[in-house]
Amino acid sequence: MQKPDPLMSAAYGACDIEAQNNRIVWLEMLYLHEGRNRADHPQQGLYTGLFKKHHLWLPGSDEN
Repeated sequence: MQKPDPLMSAAYGACDIEAQNNRIVWLEMLYLHEGRNRADHPQQGLYTGLFKKHHLWLPGSDEN
């Protein structure tokens, strides 16, 4: 199956390891971009809200 988005899973559950790994790398990049790895950041240690806050500036994203 050809996937249009590397974050989209081609299988149900956790069977698509490549898509799951892509998500982890993407969220880690957003986490570091925001500086959440710094001790003085109010959301240090949290990945909560990263997708919702940043998904529109990523290539291929839209408001829907």
